[in-house]
Amino acid sequence: MLTFNTFVRPIVEYATVVWNPSAKMSIRRIEAVLKRFTKRLHGLHNLSYNARLEALNEHSLESRRIRADLIFCYKMLHGIVDIDCQKFLKPVQSSVTRGHPFKLCKLLCQSAFIASTFWHRVVNMWNALPENIVAATSLAMFKARLNDFDLARFTVVF
Repeated sequence: MLTFNTFVRPIVEYATVVWNPSAKMSIRRIEAVLKRFTKRLHGLHNLSYNARLEALNEHSLESRRIRADLIFCYKMLHGIVDIDCQKFLKPVQSSVTRGHPFKLCKLLCQSAFIASTFWHRVVNMWNALPENIVAATSLAMFKARLNDFDLARFTVVF
């Protein structure tokens, strides 16, 4: 797995916040890279893909892309990166909402292309996170709490 993490994963995960496929076929093709690699590891070829990932203590590439999106959203909302997100990520103005008080408004879009951009795909995931994760006071705390949260509910393929 060290070989995969060193040579393949940086290529597959490069700029995932900017480019993140939304079509199921594209997601499956990217995920197939890790599936094929784990299938060839000694002693794991008889296991299912999820069992192989669990045995290796790894996450699917799709869930890693989702995690990267959520971390970048946290960085933007807390001013860690120098991007003015006020135009795209707006907090909900109403005080009566279900879930946490840090929810974001989902802006309307006219095309499927815009619906697959970072600004639109991250809002539903961010709003679905529990309050203890989004209320983290530091990036390290946010990442640690996000590690304990099951991102499988946001994945498309499995």
